[in-house]
Amino acid sequence: MAAFENLHDVGLVLAGYLRRNLTPALADILAAPPIENASSTAEAMRVSLMWVTPQPTHRNDPWVTNTEGLDQPPPVTLSGFFLITAYGTTDTGEPSSAINRLGQAIQVFETGPILSLPLSDDPATPGIDPTPGTGDMTVVFVPSAADLMEKIYTPLQMRHRPWALFEVGPIQLQRLTEARPGPDIVQPGGVRLANVAPSAPPRILRALPDSVRAGGRVMLETVEAGNTQSLRIGPREFTFTDAPAAPNEISRPDPDGRVWITLDTTDMAGDFDAVLRGVQLGSDPEPLTIDPADTPGLDAPLAAYSLGNPLTLTGGNLTAAERVFFWPEAGIRGPDEVIDLPPTAVAPNSVLMAPLTMNAAGLRAVTYRVSLRMATGLFTPFVLLEVTP
Repeated sequence: MAAFENLHDVGLVLAGYLRRNLTPALADILAAPPIENASSTAEAMRVSLMWVTPQPTHRNDPWVTNTEGLDQPPPVTLSGFFLITAYGTTDTGEPSSAINRLGQAIQVFETGPILSLPLSDDPATPGIDPTPGTGDMTVVFVPSAADLMEKIYTPLQMRHRPWALFEVGPIQLQRLTEARPGPDIVQPGGVRLANVAPSAPPRILRALPDSVRAGGRVMLETVEAGNTQSLRIGPREFTFTDAPAAPNEISRPDPDGRVWITLDTTDMAGDFDAVLRGVQLGSDPEPLTIDPADTPGLDAPLAAYSLGNPLTLTGGNLTAAERVFFWPEAGIRGPDEVIDLPPTAVAPNSVLMAPLTMNAAGLRAVTYRVSLRMATGLFTPFVLLEVTP
């Protein structure tokens, strides 16, 4: 439904819609009464309001609560009937231009009968021809008959012109009744809060990489973890804090719920459970494998990679890395989306990709999975890399 400050705005919208869509363009389109006994050869079009009628299905609309908490009366919902008349003759007096223009107006409204307000700027006059109103409005071509022609032209007392009648709606105008106070939202005595607890326990969605070497960095994707106090991985417990300083302290989840933790220990190897622990509730265990410290593996990246820059992937035991593989986290639709690149330089704890190599790879600004193929033919567990422009 389209809401307006006043009824004349509806005609302005229809005239503006025609100006934006008629081909070739026609500037002389106004929301005004028909031109009486026009004899000029100049092309023109008039959008005239003939009558309005209430929409019966909205007669009993209830009062609504506005953003300020007040009860506001429902708007008056109307249908408007607008007469489109066209003008323009040849030098010999033939109304071919007027009839052609009327046909174009019918084509415009039949092609796009739903108007979403406000309309976009007129390309011919950007920023100069704003249109009022908000919401959606439908324009319907009304079938003509002899009695309809009599109802239109008898009160106008003018000679016949090429014309078409359109029903436009729903049109909503605010009532002049003042808003009234809304109902009480709490019982007498005020709001009482007791035993406030989270509506859902924290959860660990997944660990990346899901198999990390001792001494490596892993990223946990979590939800509902903003108020958790600690993270337990096997026998080790890490405390969440705003400024980690001790070995058993880690940063709180970021706005996306991601937690990074470096397992700077060599005395843990095997399969463990990662569990978030809150004041009252804890998460379900998430399996996490910790490999021996001499296992090749990548660290979970801490920051996004910006296209056009060198890329450094950190990890451990990476000297034998031969290839770097990238593929979209959202899934691949064909083999060509798997990108296979040679590293520019390798070191025990890092793999470097030069800007020239990265620019030629055809990476997009999406999140990729990244894995290394070692000289043994084995692949490291993948990590996530967010790529930005």
